[in-house]
Amino acid sequence: MDLITERWLPITTRSGSRKKIAISDILDNDIQDIAYPRADFQGAAWQFLIGLLQCCVAPVDDEEWAEVWQRGIKPQEWQQSLQIIAPAMQFGAQKPAFLQSFDPLDAENSAINGLLIDAPGGNTLKLNKDHFVKRKSGNQICPHCAVMALYTVQTNSPAGGAGYRVSLRGGGPLTTLLVPLEESHFPLWQKLWLNVLPCESRPALRPEIFPWLAPTLTSEKSGNKVTPGNADRLQAYWGMPRRIELDFTHTEAGRCDLCGEQHGELLVAMRNKNYGVQYDNWLHPLSPYRQSLKELDAPYLALKGQPGGLSYKDWLGLTLKSADNFNRMMPAEVTHNLTRYRRLPALGLWCFAWDMDNAKARCWYQHRIPLIHCVDNEKFSEVIQRIVMFANAGLQVLRNYLKDAWFATPKEAKIDFSMVDIAFWQETEPAFRTVLDALMNDPERQHNTTRQALISWEKNLHLYLLNIFDRSVLADPESPEDILLRQITARHKFEKEYNKLKLRKDVLAMAEQQKEPENVK
Repeated sequence: MDLITERWLPITTRSGSRKKIAISDILDNDIQDIAYPRADFQGAAWQFLIGLLQCCVAPVDDEEWAEVWQRGIKPQEWQQSLQIIAPAMQFGAQKPAFLQSFDPLDAENSAINGLLIDAPGGNTLKLNKDHFVKRKSGNQICPHCAVMALYTVQTNSPAGGAGYRVSLRGGGPLTTLLVPLEESHFPLWQKLWLNVLPCESRPALRPEIFPWLAPTLTSEKSGNKVTPGNADRLQAYWGMPRRIELDFTHTEAGRCDLCGEQHGELLVAMRNKNYGVQYDNWLHPLSPYRQSLKELDAPYLALKGQPGGLSYKDWLGLTLKSADNFNRMMPAEVTHNLTRYRRLPALGLWCFAWDMDNAKARCWYQHRIPLIHCVDNEKFSEVIQRIVMFANAGLQVLRNYLKDAWFATPKEAKIDFSMVDIAFWQETEPAFRTVLDALMNDPERQHNTTRQALISWEKNLHLYLLNIFDRSVLADPESPEDILLRQITARHKFEKEYNKLKLRKDVLAMAEQQKEPENVK
C-alpha cells in the first residue's frame, strides 16, 4: 500500500461529510479535519501530517512561512516532494515498510491489538481486570487503521519490560499543537501549517530521517543510542523505538474492530522484539520540556500525561518560558516560534497525552487552553506565577484543615485528596481566566479594572475555599457536640491561616495603585 496515493486517511469536509483521501490530496481547502474513531489516532494523525509537511515543504525562513500561510502550498512542489520520499511511505509485507523493522524478526506471533496502547496486557487478562477495555477489542484491524496504530504506538511508546524502549520523548509524552480558536474557518492544511517550522532542509530519502529504511540500530549495548548528533533532526517526527513486524500472510475477512469498515484482509497478528532504537537527548518540536534546577547540567525532559490532566496551574509553562522553585519550563518549539509572526488569527493550544503508569494506560487526556502572550512576558509571568502559587497555597490550607475537622488525630490520618484537587483547579478556572485576560492586556496593572480583577480573584478564591470546607464538613446538623466543636474550631483556624498567607498579601499588594515617584529637586 502506497501511503501517498492510496485513499486511506479518513477526513471530514466543510459540509460535515466523511471520506478517505490520499496524502497527496491534503491541500484541498474543502478538507476540515481528520476523522479517526480514536482520540489518540486523531492526535497522532496531526503529528504524522505535520511531519510530512516539515520534511517536504518546510519554509526556509519566516518570510516564506508567512507567504505560504497567506497563499498556500504550491501543489506541484508538494507532489514532487512526496515522490522523493515515496519509498519511505510504503506499507505492507515488502521491506522497507513504514515504521516496521527492516530485518525479519525471529519472534512468535502475538495479537495485533498489541499496537493499541490501552489494550489489556497479559497480567490484566490473567487477573480478569479488563473491565473498561475488553480483551477482544482490536483483535482484527484493517490496514488503513493499522498504519495509524503503528504510528501512534511508536510516537507514544510506553515502557514495556526489559529492553522495550520508550518513545523519543519518553512514555506517554504531552503534545501541544497550535490551533485557531475558530477552527471551522480554516482548512486542515492551514491548521497544520501553524505547527511547521522554518528550516533549510530539503526533501531527502535517508535512514537518518526514516529509520526503517535500513537495519535497526539495536540497543543491546548501552552505548548504542540515537541522538541529534548521529541522526537527522527530522527523525524527531519518525521515531521508531519498537521493533515491530506486522503479519500480512495470516489475514481474515470481516469488519475492522476500530473503524467498523468491511475489509477482505484484516490484520490479526504481529511480531515484536525488544532492544529497538534507544533515543537520547532529543527536543521534539511539538512537546514542552522541563529542566530540574537542582543540577546545572540536568537534561531537559518532555512533559508527560498526568492524573487529572492539565489545569491552569500548568498553562504558563506550556506557552511561555518560565521557572518555579524546582524546574525551568520550556514550551514546545513551535509554540515559542510563533510569537515572531503577526497577522494571525486568535490561537489556542490543543494539548493531549496518555497518562501512563509504566506500561499501563490509565487515561487519555486532551485540553484546549488559551495561548498566553503579552508585550512584557517577564513581568506578566512573574505576576501569573504569584497568582497560581497563591491558589496552590490556599488549596493546601484547605486540605490541612479538612483533616483537622474530619479526624481527632489528623496527623495520623491518610486521605486521598485527588478529587478535591481536581475539582479545585477545574471550578476556579473561570475566575482565573478573567484575571488572566486582564493581566495579558495590562501586566503593569496601571488600569483600575486590572487591579479590581486581582481583588476579585482573591475574593472568589476565598469564597470557594470556604464553600468547599462548609460543604465537606458542616453538612450534618445532628453531629455530636464534640465533633461539631472540632469542626467549628478547624474552620476558625482555616480562616485565620488563610488570611495570614504571605502570597495572599502579595497578590493584594499587586492590586494596589502604584504611586508615582516624587521628582527629586
